[in-house]
Amino acid sequence: MNPNDKEHLKHSELIMVRSLLKRQNSMLGKSMEHLDRLIYLQKSMSLLSCDEINRVLISKLPYILSVNYFSLFLYDKSRRYLQTECHNHPGMDKMVQIHYSESEIMRDAITSGSYVLEHDFLKCKYFTGKTNPLFKSPFFVSIPLMIENEIIGALNLNDSENDFFNVNDLDFALNISEFIALSLSNAKLYEKTQIDAVTDGLTGLTNRQQMAVLLDKEMERCLRYSSTLSVIMLDVDYFKKVNDTYGHQVGDDVLMVLSDMLKRVCRSNDVAARYGGEEFLMALPETPEKGALQIAERIRSEMERYEFQAGELKFQVTISCGVASFDSKDLNSVDALIKVADSALYRAKESGRNRIVLGNAGEDLGSA
Repeated sequence: MNPNDKEHLKHSELIMVRSLLKRQNSMLGKSMEHLDRLIYLQKSMSLLSCDEINRVLISKLPYILSVNYFSLFLYDKSRRYLQTECHNHPGMDKMVQIHYSESEIMRDAITSGSYVLEHDFLKCKYFTGKTNPLFKSPFFVSIPLMIENEIIGALNLNDSENDFFNVNDLDFALNISEFIALSLSNAKLYEKTQIDAVTDGLTGLTNRQQMAVLLDKEMERCLRYSSTLSVIMLDVDYFKKVNDTYGHQVGDDVLMVLSDMLKRVCRSNDVAARYGGEEFLMALPETPEKGALQIAERIRSEMERYEFQAGELKFQVTISCGVASFDSKDLNSVDALIKVADSALYRAKESGRNRIVLGNAGEDLGSA
């Protein structure tokens, strides 16, 4: 995300705050206190990080809304699932995922696009017979979080020192929920943009451009400290035939299965990238060629055993691998290291596929 886009997101939050301030100016009674609290929240949440926003909400939202407990759920419209973004309920799991039908009160708030306020939860239709000894107040509020007309989640409020939730409290909570929805939406968009810039859209692996950046850094470290670095170039055998026979969706499934295998094999410092259409590259810092060959064989053998299905048809797919290790005598660039691995992969293809070939810097670079 470029600086202009980042500023645009912050500007949209500022416009929202100004709009809310205008509304608050028309309120009576606690208007000045509400204004102070809204400004306090806005200053605390001028962040483009969901984790930071969540920390602010947990520490400040109960005070701002004069409640003891809250929970904030995000809504996955395609799957109709609600998942906790943050909450301050003692004893509640940090991550809760439920179908929206499992919470009738949130379901009604989401489907209607309007808040649900029960002044006596124990006597309402949503009460299931389970009470929470922490709650001293009878009310419960569920507010849908909306961006324009799209529901993105629900904010639940309950319990306060006042034992009630009046019209002013509700109006202020509705205004605050709009600001929270906008801030989280901006943060999610910003984080998605950051991730998309360095990952492959289909597989979720690092993309080729980011892998080049990471390999440059690893090569600098190798040249400076005489450390080891190996790479594995992998290619799906007869991938065009898979697409032609079973269709491109099944071809994508093959790539995603292989990607999942690479993710499982990767250790903490390893990086796997989608390097081309059906071609992948693994960078293995502090790994000599023997270790790289073992990792390549693990992936090759696991892929060979995997059984794919297209309708009623079952089939298997193999991969070929080329392995290269950094050698300061013959290699002094990332391009040279990758060329050795690529040449080894080519020989693996030429010699029958479904195999691993170790590159030779002298031979492979000499043939350039």
